[in-house]
Amino acid sequence: MARSSLMLIAAVAVASFFAQSAAGQFPSIPKITLPKITKKDPPATTNSPDPVSRTADSSSPVSGGKVRGIPIAGARVTFSNNPDGSGPKTSFASSEYIYGRLDLGGRTVYDAFGLKGLGDAKFYYISYHMSIFQPGKEPWEHDWHNGRRFVLMTKEDAQKTYWNFDVLPDPAKISTLMGAAEDDLKYFNSPAGIYSQFYNADSARSLFPQSGPYTVDITLFGKAFDDWGKPTGETEKYPTVSARFAFQFSGTDGQTLVANHTKARESVEAAKSKQNMLRAMPSWWARGATPPEPKLAPARLVPMIKSFIAQWNLTYIKHSIYPYTGPLLVIEKNNLGIPEYRMVSPYIYSIYSDPKDNTCQFGALYMRESYSGAGTYGQPYLGGIREVQQIDCAVVR
Repeated sequence: MARSSLMLIAAVAVASFFAQSAAGQFPSIPKITLPKITKKDPPATTNSPDPVSRTADSSSPVSGGKVRGIPIAGARVTFSNNPDGSGPKTSFASSEYIYGRLDLGGRTVYDAFGLKGLGDAKFYYISYHMSIFQPGKEPWEHDWHNGRRFVLMTKEDAQKTYWNFDVLPDPAKISTLMGAAEDDLKYFNSPAGIYSQFYNADSARSLFPQSGPYTVDITLFGKAFDDWGKPTGETEKYPTVSARFAFQFSGTDGQTLVANHTKARESVEAAKSKQNMLRAMPSWWARGATPPEPKLAPARLVPMIKSFIAQWNLTYIKHSIYPYTGPLLVIEKNNLGIPEYRMVSPYIYSIYSDPKDNTCQFGALYMRESYSGAGTYGQPYLGGIREVQQIDCAVVR
């Protein structure tokens, strides 16, 4: 047999030997079946950086991964077409009324927002910040605590674990009052929410320049206090809750929004006026002054009052001059000592009716005479009306 054939047979034999040995020493590895892992979606959060269709726990960032102050654990804001918060939604049209509801997971508004730091106040307040913007035009994140506006929180509401508030309410049913200063109840005289974002048609058009989708971003927050109960101004420690919703604006709703803004302000003014209504004639009215001055005689003064208030379509009922001491006429001069006008020192109070709502009003007028030179003065004229207050028509005698 040829040498090459013998070498081939030997090689095959050796290979067969090693293959059999390996098969005997190393049995086949059994197949392992891995358990199937189900991927869970992250829970929806009010403050998540995802699109505006979320209303849940406030403990996550609102946008861009930014956390606003110290989010109130368990706090949740939802939005709906109903003042009581029922039927929550995540997207609205500009033709709809919109309301918000804050739920604090069992904590009271008083505790969650640190209202204890306000002391023994007659009323409480928290801050209500709103941003409205188009897609791709996210506002500067630090804006949420700038231009701070306060909303009135009654002591009764402060003890609740929820709070219903206005976003774009029926103008005849305003419930959330906003003010630029927090230390006096009379400053809470504006409707909160979207109505607070513009003041006339031009500013409304600037807020909503075109039809299309917008985002409404809301942050409710309190103050930060030190261990002495003093406000620190540390915005990173403000207790907060934030939420967003989608808002589809249509230009055909623009004029309605502007008109409803005006109605909302009138509704607030009417409600406050009714709350502060005089239930009796002023105590001094019966002893009103009767100065011996021809220009103040009823025959001359009554026609002047009627003519002056007619510009607002008001109807004269009666008047009285406030009791005074000292000189009847006072001369007001400029910085150079030159007379500018002469005025009647006491106010002339008038009671008149307003036909648009059939109310009776009580207000103060002043009388002046402009300086004509050489120690003389022009014809008297009226100005005002100041200190306006509603009075019960039934008590006017």
